[in-house]
Amino acid sequence: MLHTFLFRERLLLALLICMQIDLLAQSPATEQPCLFDALNPPATLRAAETRISAAVAQIKSSNSTENSDDIRVIPVVVHVIHNGGSENITKAQIERQIEILNEDFGKIPGTPGDGAGVDTRVRFCLAKTDPQGRCTDGIVRLKTPLTTHQPVDRASLKNLSFWDNTRYLNMYVVKTISNGVGGYSSFPYAPPEEDGLVVRHNLFGDSGTAAAAGGRTATHEIGHWLGLYHTFNGGCGQDTCSDGDYVCDTPPVVNPNFTCNLNVNSCGNDTPDLPDQVRNYMDYTPDDCKSVFTQGQKDRITATLDTVRTSIWTPGNVVATGCDSTYMEPSVCPVVADFVTLTPQVCLEGMVYFVDRSLNLATSWQWFFPGGMPATSTLQNPTVAYDTLGTFSVTLIATNANDSDTLFLENYIQVTEPGIGQPLPFSANFDDGIFPPTGAEIYNPDLGIHWELDSLASHSPPYAARIDNLVNVNYGTRDEIVLPFLNLSSSNPDSSLSLIFWWAYARSDPNYSDELIVQISKDCGVNYTNILTKSGNALVTGPTQTTPFIPTAAQWRKATVNLFQYRTEEYVKIRFVNVTDGGNRLYLDDIQIDGGLVTDIKEPMHSRLPLRLFPNPASNYVQVLTRDGWNEPVHVCIFDGLGRLLRDYGFTLANTLDLTGLANGLLIVKVESSGYAAGFRLIKND
Repeated sequence: MLHTFLFRERLLLALLICMQIDLLAQSPATEQPCLFDALNPPATLRAAETRISAAVAQIKSSNSTENSDDIRVIPVVVHVIHNGGSENITKAQIERQIEILNEDFGKIPGTPGDGAGVDTRVRFCLAKTDPQGRCTDGIVRLKTPLTTHQPVDRASLKNLSFWDNTRYLNMYVVKTISNGVGGYSSFPYAPPEEDGLVVRHNLFGDSGTAAAAGGRTATHEIGHWLGLYHTFNGGCGQDTCSDGDYVCDTPPVVNPNFTCNLNVNSCGNDTPDLPDQVRNYMDYTPDDCKSVFTQGQKDRITATLDTVRTSIWTPGNVVATGCDSTYMEPSVCPVVADFVTLTPQVCLEGMVYFVDRSLNLATSWQWFFPGGMPATSTLQNPTVAYDTLGTFSVTLIATNANDSDTLFLENYIQVTEPGIGQPLPFSANFDDGIFPPTGAEIYNPDLGIHWELDSLASHSPPYAARIDNLVNVNYGTRDEIVLPFLNLSSSNPDSSLSLIFWWAYARSDPNYSDELIVQISKDCGVNYTNILTKSGNALVTGPTQTTPFIPTAAQWRKATVNLFQYRTEEYVKIRFVNVTDGGNRLYLDDIQIDGGLVTDIKEPMHSRLPLRLFPNPASNYVQVLTRDGWNEPVHVCIFDGLGRLLRDYGFTLANTLDLTGLANGLLIVKVESSGYAAGFRLIKND
């Protein structure tokens, strides 16, 4: 019954996914106006809908209209995410977007927003004071490549700059959004760290870089933020009030409208039978066609503000953010020094990119980086290397023609020793029932569905790793298995260095595909490079099904990733990333690096070290004997035949290895010393 329900939810979501078309054009294109449906899973929407519907019912049953007729002012902060290009839009363009919002939500006479709808009694104001009460123009500018935005990385925007979402509506302006998306928004009751909206710069307002637009992308997205669905939500549905967009006075719409055809009537189950309301802000019609919020939509907006977004519009917050009519704005706001880095923890010799986010148009910057190279900088966004262990403070003095301000962050940067990673071979087949494997980590940012141990299917019994995307409704979330730090330089130099693993996957619907990404980091996990990406047909190994996928032996596939270019790296991290899209179960098993090669070669596997093991076979003790006068410390590790680490003796001058407690059979002994490595096959036989 559960899986039938989930299948129906996915069919519903398929109808909601934004069609590929440019918001500005009426001809077919390859862009999506809105990503709201894909990023707000049905479970989240259902939980919010229960509360909003109850509040709407209370409004309708009340004889008093006092609350719904009050003007609600929403303070706004606009974070301009740019990389020095035209996406760094002007203040005038931002102010024009705020004017458009007020025209649309206020049905201001004489403006394009003065359509056949109603005044929602909601207004918007660029904040005049920041969360610390300092004067601001409500705009934060940040120079970063993240302006080329992927929704899966939306948390990074929040880490760059985010004001208290109970007091401010956070808007992010970016250069591009992947797949040509125009914008997207959170829904009421979404996680606070995801609250707000993201819009492309050339759709933000109707001037500057958005001169060809009408500014209705932000209107549409804020409609979602205030609890409105698309008018075509659920298609024609069964009831015009209790399903679809849950608004009685918006006629049902079977599919999005992309043109301003006022005669289209896609559903006939409403009474009276009315044409599609193509001028509604929550459809996909062009900007110059939109002009309507209905009374029913106003009721939902009011209900949202009366339930979940209760703090942001209160008189006290309006005063505190400088958005009340009595606020006396100074002629010039003093500059406010501020900065951030997304990598405050780095390994030795790591690089840190500092992002200036000073307020009020600083024109010069003086940085101080004790322990860093350079130690000082006058760049707005410097990159600094740290080659000394410890914690280090950072100071920024931001200046303009009027004044200057200083920000000092004590012990802001932590630099750690990268060390030497676990020697190869490495193997994780999960068969010991320990999960995550020793030294590995699980990253589960939404505290929901995550990678776990599975005993129903495996490439090599009894266990595999699995993530259940069939019930993982937090679409776009990244869940990771992060392997321990590895020393790839310890591999056999005479072999090809490869990562090998097996996977199995099926879809729940042809329209959905989760994604498997394998990444490697050479800088202690600060930055990662994709070394394998699989989605769609490239990921599928089993048939599409709406029941949980449990692969047969024939439905496993082997992946081999060449790591030869990383063969000199002593401290790397490798992670397996699942990006959920409402598909089905994804399995991993028998992960190994150099694991399959070691057991196939004769002893010694590498003879650059003048060493041998004696005796071999051995019982409880074996000696590492040196030749040619070699007397350097050696690092010795023992693995089983599958490449699993059993003993790590560290660096030692001792030449006797204690094998007590190890099972009889084949063992692999890896020895490192002075930049060289050797591998031996050892038979333990009590």
